[in-house]
Amino acid sequence: MTTLFSLLGSLRIAVFLIIAIACVLGWGTIYEVRFGTAAVQRFVYQSWWFQGILSFLAVNLMLAALKRLPWKRAHTPFLLAHLGIILILLGGIAGGIWAVDGQLVIPEGEKNDTLRVPQSVIVVHKPNPGTHHVIPVAFETQAWVHEPHTLFSFEMEGKTMDLVVDRYYPNSQVTEEINAGGEAPNPAVHLMIEREGVEDAVWLLARHPERFGVGWGDAHVLFMEVSSREEWARMAHPAAIPQNVRGVVRLEFPDLSRTVEVPVPEELKKAQPIEGTPYTIAFQDYFADFVISESGPVSRSNEPQNPAVAFTLTGPEGTDPHILFAFHPEFASLHVREYKIHVHAEYIHEAGSSLPPNSIVLFELPQGELAAIMTGAAAEREMIEAVEPGKDYAHPWAGIRFQVAAHYPKAQVIESMTNKGDEVRNEAIHVMVRDGENRGEAWLGQGETKELALGQEKVLVEYRQAERPLPFLVALKDFRKLDYPGTQMAAGFESDVALTDPSNGVTLERTIRMNNPLKYRGFSLFQSSWIDGPVQTTVLSVRNDPGTPLVYSGFIIVVVGIVSLFVRRARTSKGSKNYA
Repeated sequence: MTTLFSLLGSLRIAVFLIIAIACVLGWGTIYEVRFGTAAVQRFVYQSWWFQGILSFLAVNLMLAALKRLPWKRAHTPFLLAHLGIILILLGGIAGGIWAVDGQLVIPEGEKNDTLRVPQSVIVVHKPNPGTHHVIPVAFETQAWVHEPHTLFSFEMEGKTMDLVVDRYYPNSQVTEEINAGGEAPNPAVHLMIEREGVEDAVWLLARHPERFGVGWGDAHVLFMEVSSREEWARMAHPAAIPQNVRGVVRLEFPDLSRTVEVPVPEELKKAQPIEGTPYTIAFQDYFADFVISESGPVSRSNEPQNPAVAFTLTGPEGTDPHILFAFHPEFASLHVREYKIHVHAEYIHEAGSSLPPNSIVLFELPQGELAAIMTGAAAEREMIEAVEPGKDYAHPWAGIRFQVAAHYPKAQVIESMTNKGDEVRNEAIHVMVRDGENRGEAWLGQGETKELALGQEKVLVEYRQAERPLPFLVALKDFRKLDYPGTQMAAGFESDVALTDPSNGVTLERTIRMNNPLKYRGFSLFQSSWIDGPVQTTVLSVRNDPGTPLVYSGFIIVVVGIVSLFVRRARTSKGSKNYA
């Protein structure tokens, strides 16, 4: 046993371990450059074998110190150095196993107690609330494996389900093909645009809330669909539109043979009766410029670029929620759901006819033909009654020439996924879910959710960062970005937050700055970034490392050991001279 202890605590073993750690760190640096920080952390630094090497070195140093028993005063620098290094190693091991590290994303005026951590998960949801299964995955740690063919089996609502990930792309790219092979109406045009030698080609989809138009310099290019001649008349003759700042909702009740127009009010969430009917309407939200953000539907600006309204309709049959778009009246029919109340709803906004200045607006008319309206900077208008594909047209005021290269009333959009390299930058996985004989498949990007039909049932599959609850709640009261004078470059940013810990009855209000973190119960909240938008969103880095005190203590002890070594040598040298 003594021989074994001597071997394990020998200098030869220590040198071997130090060289091994140096090689791993060198390899880890190369691995991080190629695959990213998250990948190297999980595959190398937090792996069991690397933690084992560190533990072996700590044991070697401890045995080397025990071999010097009984210790003498002259051993003090040696013992302090060994103790300090052991504490540093133990702190690193503890941090690698138990440290919590992630991001807390909080929109202004909201609260959050859920941390986004670097690990990834696949989440399978069933329609029933609370019915879901979370599958931890780590494809990014071996990003060079593009066809993992990994099978996960799990129980959900008494059934065994299989989920297979057959492809993983660390740096994915979506390529798109649009053709005329669709079965359902889905108007699309391929538009060629040119001004002063600058050319561009864009696909516009009339029924897509975010792809029906583009900005091109100071001009706007839009593609819209009109469902009737009456609607086209309103677009061509804007004076016929009701002049209301937020527009009106037109409700047609076929069973009552009654049509009512209800202005969208300034005061929301208040029920109001609909005259001549047994129904009430409560407007929930108004969006002047609708867009989907990380925090959900928001208005990107106060300009009516994409007006939308959400409301509930209540009557004897029950309550139905609705969301309508002024530029996309067909949106409701695309998202089929069963309504209790029989009604035809339409949202009319003056922005739908008062087209933006310097614009080219293409329209698909009810019979499938194309028309266009061009506007100038001073609200001038020129109409093209029939737009022919392949023919050049000129905007009379903006100096733009355009041509419809293709027009598909029933467009089919085919997306395919390719991979650009092994660096983990834009992850995507291809999943197949099986429930008995039923099967569904889809590509999922990081943070994306897809609905799969498994026979008569539907499941939602989500690929996202893992989440971890915090023992306290953080509310963002105000976020400020401080710019350098005369520029829009951020000189700094800070967040006014309120931290609430119900279990301990603690409430703290602090300002978190870039070099001024909030510390509470071992957690440090750092101001790391922000997300700009109509609602400012702060991004706080959160870390709780139980090994940090050990690491700091170890460094201090090592420094004390080095100082004691020099002091001892100085005293020895002085004593030798005095003796001489």
